[in-house]
Amino acid sequence: MTASGLLVGVDVGTTRIKALAVDAAGKERARAERPTPWRRENGRTEADPERVAELAAVVAAEAAAASGEPRVLGIGVTGMAETGVLADGADRPLAPAIAWHDPRGDAETIHRELGTDLFQRTTGMRAGPLPSLAKLLWLRREHPETAAAARFYSVGEWVVRRLGGEPVAELSLASRTGLLDLGTARPWPAAAELLGGRVLLPDPIPAGTPAGRAGGAHVPAVLHGAVLTVAGHDDQVAAYGVGAAEDGALFDSLGTAEALVRTVRPPLPPERVGALTAQGVTVGWHVAAGHLCVMAGLPTGLTLGRIATMLGATTAEARAELGRLALAEAGGHPTLRLVNPREEHFGLAGITDDVTPARLWRAAVDGLAEHAAALLGRIDAQVGPCRRVVAAGGWLRDPAVLAAKRRHFPGMRTAGVSEPGAYGAALLAAKAAGVPLRPAADG
Repeated sequence: MTASGLLVGVDVGTTRIKALAVDAAGKERARAERPTPWRRENGRTEADPERVAELAAVVAAEAAAASGEPRVLGIGVTGMAETGVLADGADRPLAPAIAWHDPRGDAETIHRELGTDLFQRTTGMRAGPLPSLAKLLWLRREHPETAAAARFYSVGEWVVRRLGGEPVAELSLASRTGLLDLGTARPWPAAAELLGGRVLLPDPIPAGTPAGRAGGAHVPAVLHGAVLTVAGHDDQVAAYGVGAAEDGALFDSLGTAEALVRTVRPPLPPERVGALTAQGVTVGWHVAAGHLCVMAGLPTGLTLGRIATMLGATTAEARAELGRLALAEAGGHPTLRLVNPREEHFGLAGITDDVTPARLWRAAVDGLAEHAAALLGRIDAQVGPCRRVVAAGGWLRDPAVLAAKRRHFPGMRTAGVSEPGAYGAALLAAKAAGVPLRPAADG
């Protein structure tokens, strides 16, 4: 089957909402983006669900219109996990969409009523404020009116619904909510009981499943008639977009956060799931049908950005030069090292009189690469070693970062697309629309 027309991938990310228009030959034709419309106050981060959906429709329409191709065959929507929309029976939002990284969350009830180990072994999520369940419990406690909720949509599911699609739940996103039993791939009754017996998820469907067609008075006309699909969790969709979503593959995404995304063929026994979640590693169903995703996040890009600013390298050109100078350093400094890199803070130890900005940058880059490799080693101990590595992300433009990664992964390939998440969403839109579109080759 051949087709003329566009596949549009939308990526509702933490920083930006992006859209990529791809033709039926797999070539990028146009793109558009807007900042994600967060409201930030007193350490809290949230967004108006209707505004998020509106901007997603705007960027999708802009990318489609800029391509010069009049027909949109399919639209796939990927996005951040955990963030979502609590809606009533008429799909009216009952609360703002709370950011996944927002500290609000009632983890204490999860610990007390379900038990930490049972929750983690069952859901593949750590029992903290991150899973959607913790945020839903907080909302019920602080805003009793949300007890009338009939449905929880992950943000990608919400956008598809607002584009005129069906009210579906997608498996990889449902896996991040704390509402899903990994073993059955169905809503977990014990989690529903904590929410007053309300089952807020339908049985999930795989990424790339058709979920209706775009339409409605509020949807831009250029998108009307396109087959809609929920593409799933953004990091996994990016792995899918660069061809790193098969058993034994590792996708290393180096943005503000570094995501280590392993694709694993099930089963994974509950005790191994528990061992991984105890180390802050999550386990869930993958956008690649019939596979699990084992994933860890690290503050690599955030830490590098802070150090670069401290060193006065505040532009892309200055950071690239810093990377070139660091790469020219012959080996590491004998005492300088990065200490305890976390999202909240990090340390630098062993600073002596001969420490230059280039040497400090080299120590930071190498230390962060070693930290990621050590975490990956702990993952490998539970699921087996990775056999193929593909990397992507803006920090790979730093020659020192790229070299450090290649030292740990000699056979590593770099992705050949600039927006893997949006591109992967376009691929899954092609799947839903029945268009034979192949992933772009890696570099």
